[in-house]
Amino acid sequence: MKRFGILAGSILACSMALSAVVAKAETLTVSTNLPPSHWGSSQAADPWMACVKGASNGEIDFKYFPSGQIAGFFESLKAVNDGLADIAYIIVSAQTDKLPLNGIPMLPQMGDTVVEMTKANRKALDSGGLLSQEFTRSRLYPLLINVFPVYQLLSRSEPFDTLEKINRKKLSAGGGSLIVTVNALGARAVEMSTGDVYLGVQQGTVDGSLLPLASVKPYKLNEVVKSMSGNGSFGSSSGIWSIDLGVWKKLSPKNQQAMRDCGLKVEMELAEWVDRWTEELKTEFKAGGIKVYDFSPEAKAAIGERLKVATDDYINRLAARGLPAREAYEQYLKALGR
Repeated sequence: MKRFGILAGSILACSMALSAVVAKAETLTVSTNLPPSHWGSSQAADPWMACVKGASNGEIDFKYFPSGQIAGFFESLKAVNDGLADIAYIIVSAQTDKLPLNGIPMLPQMGDTVVEMTKANRKALDSGGLLSQEFTRSRLYPLLINVFPVYQLLSRSEPFDTLEKINRKKLSAGGGSLIVTVNALGARAVEMSTGDVYLGVQQGTVDGSLLPLASVKPYKLNEVVKSMSGNGSFGSSSGIWSIDLGVWKKLSPKNQQAMRDCGLKVEMELAEWVDRWTEELKTEFKAGGIKVYDFSPEAKAAIGERLKVATDDYINRLAARGLPAREAYEQYLKALGR
């Protein structure tokens, strides 16, 4: 009986300890418009959540809602602010009302590789400067940076390899600085989410699009485009996985550190992977019959002059809204080491 009592007591103690661990576990709701098959999910969200679960010893868990189940392209930030999600994939170009200064890193000629752009973006967001302050005012804490490769010109027909061929073409763009860039090239910008580009190109609603090559396969655009540039510097875009600031502050310092460390680790692994993948995609698209071309030095120089105009235009537009755009621009150039 004594042994039985000791055994029963041990079982009870273990059960109580297990219950305490379970009680401490917190499940966070994660929202994204990305489908599960998109590389932003499989190479970013999935490994990050797995990393956090392990680093927190199971104290943090997630309920993952992809494909816009909770919020779409433009509603992700509002979903967090309204308490519909704890964490969301915030597409910066779709949040120009709340995160206008964070469009500056996405301007043309602000980096050539995803690794370079990710490092600079992280440095800016960790500095406490103007870009970081926008997230705080929007009641967000940035966890994981998902920078897209430099944008290229996609065409449903002939290559847009000179300014003359770009002129007056209807090109889709995701919003923000991308709209300004398209217009500066002499084309006509059509604001459109990436998920709508396939039908837009297929039906001729647009003549092409300004997108990274990494977005071509996930949205099956290789089925409808005939040519694409390979060495343009038309800016970029980013999706930043962000947590509600109130939820973040309630986490223990240990679990905050786990989430942050996992974010830093996964975002750099992601950046390196995307850079390698972009080069592989060029080869794959060529083999599939799509013309992948480089701009001539002369064409690139002429386009570069237009892109400088786009940058100045975007900065001036922000400044006209009373925003410290020039100061934010200078801060980001320092993050780039310029």
